[in-house]
Amino acid sequence: MYSSYIARQPIFNSSGVPVAYELLYRNSLINACPKVDGDYATRSILTDLLLDKTHKLLDGICGYINFSHQSIIAKLPLCLPKGNFVIEVLEGDNPSIELLDAIKELGEQGYTLALDDFIPSKAWEPILPFISIIKFDINLYAIEDAKSFIQQYKDLGIQFVAEKIEYFSQYQQALNAGFHLFQGYYLSRPQILKKQILSEKYPVQFHAVYKTLRHDNIALINSLDLSNFYAANDITQSPSHQFISL
Repeated sequence: MYSSYIARQPIFNSSGVPVAYELLYRNSLINACPKVDGDYATRSILTDLLLDKTHKLLDGICGYINFSHQSIIAKLPLCLPKGNFVIEVLEGDNPSIELLDAIKELGEQGYTLALDDFIPSKAWEPILPFISIIKFDINLYAIEDAKSFIQQYKDLGIQFVAEKIEYFSQYQQALNAGFHLFQGYYLSRPQILKKQILSEKYPVQFHAVYKTLRHDNIALINSLDLSNFYAANDITQSPSHQFISL
């Protein structure tokens, strides 16, 4: 028997309604990000999604998933259905030409793309027309500075997310600055979901196949009924602060 863990943290609109979950890698019931390779974490989340034939992970709303630059260049997001997920691009270093081309291709194919932990720079400006969502970590980029950026690019129709909100005052300031969506411990901590998988070796084998699989064959895996690998499904609710709607 193999235990699989994943966390989900809701993202709220200005009315206090959860409109999406960000899916986060976990390897135990400890509610903190483990020190693992980012690509491995992404593949683990995708494994859980492919096995989740009952769709309990998202409860019918949108899912945000982080992808490294290399996994986007490798077209890994193509395994996900359009409309159900947001492809989060980790900002990190300046984008390569290959990354910009891959983001443009995903945008042209109808995928919803978000820039995560965004700090404005000219290097990212060419892809802004293909971006639907920009997430600002308010601990890394001041809300007042983000407000100026929001005003400058409001005509592009981009939705702006204020993340890492830990206090009511931060939420109120972000709301007044023009943010559309909100995420953080003040609103809700991540929930950990634990699944029992009947084959301990299966996740390792799946990841090995996934790394070499051509993206045009991934749809075949999506069509398979893999539910027999699950023995049980449990949700552990972490303590959370109540959302206050203004």
